Amino acid sequence: MSEKEKKILDTFGKTIPKLSDLEKEKLLAFGEGMAFVTDREKAQPFKGGFDDERIAD
Repeated sequence: MSEKEKKILDTFGKTIPKLSDLEKEKLLAFGEGMAFVTDREKAQPFKGGFDDERIAD
């Protein structure tokens, strides 16, 4: 695990207990959304270029 990853986990570990249930739900939804996008990006190769278009199947 990189130092940046350790810092992220440490920061969240200290912050999450202080959040309200609603804030925790929002953070979880954001994290799940990021996971979905990164998984999707890894599954679809780039066409190339700067417009971030993906190759259509």
